[in-house]
Amino acid sequence: MIVRIMLAAVGTLAVVLSFGSGHAQDVPAETDVKPPFTVQSFSSVYGSDALPSPLGGGMVSLIGEAESKTFGVSFNGTLTSSASLTGKEKLVASLYIKCDGQAPGSRVTVGTVDLGVLKPAQPARAVMAIGEATAFVPLATIKCVSLALRIDEPDKPPFIVKTFTEENIEIAQDVKVLNSTVSLIGEPESKSFGVSYRGTLESAIELRGEEKLVAHLYIKCDNDSPNTTSATHVGTAKISEVPKGRGVSLQIVTADVTAFVPLREVECVKLGLQ
Repeated sequence: MIVRIMLAAVGTLAVVLSFGSGHAQDVPAETDVKPPFTVQSFSSVYGSDALPSPLGGGMVSLIGEAESKTFGVSFNGTLTSSASLTGKEKLVASLYIKCDGQAPGSRVTVGTVDLGVLKPAQPARAVMAIGEATAFVPLATIKCVSLALRIDEPDKPPFIVKTFTEENIEIAQDVKVLNSTVSLIGEPESKSFGVSYRGTLESAIELRGEEKLVAHLYIKCDNDSPNTTSATHVGTAKISEVPKGRGVSLQIVTADVTAFVPLREVECVKLGLQ
């Protein structure tokens, strides 16, 4: 009887230990699983009334996480046999949430991506271009893509105006210019630019009407006349012929000039008579 009781107790203990041992086994913790990457592909003709020349066809693919609003865009296509590229054309993809039954101009654009410049020397008339898009909506909701070509004009340097004024200067014996303003107008790095002049010519002698008012340009300045200055002369603009006879005359004229140095380096203008 005692033996049976002992065996029963041992059996019960074994069962308890067995369950306890099973409970102590390590169970792998659940890990965060990122959603798989999604690839959505669209024929390049889908979403476009007509492909912009010189594209001949291809596929546009969107690659990224389905719920992400930032993803990659890839184009794989060809050029037409008559393709003529300047090297300035940029391929641009516009993204939409739907296409059917809507003209391109009436759709709501949810993203635009620049796929880069189409190079003139594409081998085998193939085009492969990639870019990164940031859309208003997740990748999974985009159902339509259209392609376009864009040519960006290069940024031109801003025009500058350099103005030089004199109240009373003698440009020849008994010939003066009163209240003169000479403005140089053009691109800073250009050696060709415009000259705008306004001033009053006052002559105490008879002029033949063959003389010309000129503007001499220098890269350094002093107070001497054009005949005696030691400044470096870099260009001359012929402004106008002076009136015949003597007296006072107001002149407002423009002219073109080409200098040895860019406009930004011209530091001084002196008026003279030739």
